[in-house]
Amino acid sequence: MINELQRQLRRRRTAVGLAGIAAVPVILAVAFLIADAGADGPSQTGDPTGLFGFATVSGLNFALMSTAATAPFLLLSVVALFAGDTVSSEAAAGSLRSLLFRPVPRGRLLARKFAVALLLSLAAALLVPLSGMLAGTIAYGWGPVVTPFGPLAAGESLLRLAAITGYLAWSAVWVAAVAFALSTTTDTSVGAVAGTIVIVIVVQILDAITALGWLRTILPVHEGIAWVGLLAAPPRWGDLTRGVLLQLPYLAAGLGFAWWNFLRKDVLS
Repeated sequence: MINELQRQLRRRRTAVGLAGIAAVPVILAVAFLIADAGADGPSQTGDPTGLFGFATVSGLNFALMSTAATAPFLLLSVVALFAGDTVSSEAAAGSLRSLLFRPVPRGRLLARKFAVALLLSLAAALLVPLSGMLAGTIAYGWGPVVTPFGPLAAGESLLRLAAITGYLAWSAVWVAAVAFALSTTTDTSVGAVAGTIVIVIVVQILDAITALGWLRTILPVHEGIAWVGLLAAPPRWGDLTRGVLLQLPYLAAGLGFAWWNFLRKDVLS
């Protein structure tokens, strides 16, 4: 797995993906400073988390806002890039067949590639709050967090932010599984990544249609903002637990299809 990780880290798309998502909080900090955002107090308009209006209170608040801004789509897109490019890029480059000539079972090859995709996805999830904390602290200083539920001390806020990051990383697992499954079906990484992003958009649209009733509750994004409950005192675990469990069937289905398809596939490139 170390060799696979080193190879992926040398790729340009990895550098672009990680650098790009790390740059978003910096861009947001500059935009907030230019616009003097938050000068009129917190606003809930268009913000289901209630955190955007508190972004300029402290560096930790800005990290939370950056996390909330990137989690619904940008983070999922980067995860789709890392997972959807794994197998398909090898096929496109004509190196997949040579990899299979080595005495490595196909299942083990898939396991290594998916594990590396998850590691890179976790790195992307970690970069957002770290970059947001750095940019926010430079712009607004260090201090406690103000949330819609009340204030939190800086030390406690760091623990909550770490838990939030872990939850969001896990909430993107279904995207990694879908992208990885699509990656085994095509010789073009663009197709796998773009197809996954389309699925993400469709699923989010379906979740926003309240007329679907209970069907929305089985979608993997339905508890996408349940992490806000971690900012309450005490934390609200009910929705978080449902959000964690929601990922399991999609993870199993995606990986199951990837293994089933790849183990029986006639690799020609």
